[in-house]
Amino acid sequence: MWVDIIQITLPALLLFVATLFLVNNFLKNQREAMHSFLLKEAEFRKIEGERRKIELQKANKETTLPLRLHAYERLSLYCNRLDIIDILQRFDPDELSAKAYSAQLQIALEEEFSHNVTQQMYMSEELWQIILLAKKEAKMILQSVQQQLDAVAEGKQLPAQKYVEVLLVYLEETPQEGHLHALSAIKKEVALLF
Repeated sequence: MWVDIIQITLPALLLFVATLFLVNNFLKNQREAMHSFLLKEAEFRKIEGERRKIELQKANKETTLPLRLHAYERLSLYCNRLDIIDILQRFDPDELSAKAYSAQLQIALEEEFSHNVTQQMYMSEELWQIILLAKKEAKMILQSVQQQLDAVAEGKQLPAQKYVEVLLVYLEETPQEGHLHALSAIKKEVALLF
């Protein structure tokens, strides 16, 4: 009887142990395969994400680079227009008073600035501040000359030609350099793009 029980139980027990061993090995292999698959999937997603990021940056650069270059071009032109000698050549002083001519020049500065103010989004904050300083310098020169004339005029209306003469003397004594510094800064920042 014990022999019969052992004859039946022993093979069943051996079969159970063998099955358990095989199932454990199978599950272990499945876990390792799944882990390997997940690592490869994560690596693939990382590489794919980097590839997409590079493609997006390339597409973005292809779109924004021409816009940025155009902004730098416009602000280079603006800096040239900040040159007071250039401003004087654009406006005829005939038949105007010194005060009216000074106001006309200052308005021209502000209008030119308002046409270009949106270009700041395509450049660094440092460059934009340099351009603002160049504008401020030009405006300060125009205002300073007008104040000098107001002090000398003693209430009389001076002709615009007198304003031009005093302005040219002022520029000989104190050269305007802000627009030149701004142009130089624009060139340096554009060079960083390439």
